[in-house]
Amino acid sequence: MRERRDGMKYGLRFQGISIAVALALLLFLPAPAFSIYGGKGVDTEGLQGKPTEVKVHDRTLVDQDGRKVKFASDVVGDRFVVIDTFYTTCTQICPILSAIFMDLQDQLGSRLGKEVVLVSFTVDPVTDIPPRLKEYAQQWNARPGWEFLGGEKQTVDQVLTGLGLYSPDFTTHPAMFLVGDARSGTWTRFVGFASPEEILGKIDELAAARGTRAK
Repeated sequence: MRERRDGMKYGLRFQGISIAVALALLLFLPAPAFSIYGGKGVDTEGLQGKPTEVKVHDRTLVDQDGRKVKFASDVVGDRFVVIDTFYTTCTQICPILSAIFMDLQDQLGSRLGKEVVLVSFTVDPVTDIPPRLKEYAQQWNARPGWEFLGGEKQTVDQVLTGLGLYSPDFTTHPAMFLVGDARSGTWTRFVGFASPEEILGKIDELAAARGTRAK
């Protein structure tokens, strides 16, 4: 039940979701209806908090400001990265994931955008063109260092496939956070509603392994 309690806490903070809707979503709907643990084509068994292998494709994407960016070299660079997926018309799981990122960016403070980058990939790039991404980012008070990425569908799908975050049906995309160190290539998946503290703990663990933990 922990995932559902955490989901309620974060979901109620989203201005676009009423308490009644959040309750229906997180208490009364069966888990498969909103795919907490992953979408079709995504194998999440045994992934929780475990090291995982990913392929980071350095493909050209488009951010919320309409800028063309290379995923690996421009967005991630040499930093620690936390990745989730969403689509702007989602009213169930995506707002909860975004609320967790909103809390996480506050806890990161000055580390955001310098040592750590947050990346939210749209799984519906045909609909989520830059103006929609920008509006969504503003809803969550996203600061520099929290990037929202889309682009050509084929390219986005390839990048998501490499990260193990692709689902053929975007409405059943996995509720998952991917945390990694771009320098060492060490990656960990958190399935479901990991708390900001859990994600931050993993970032600190990666930073300690580098010997670069910010004071």
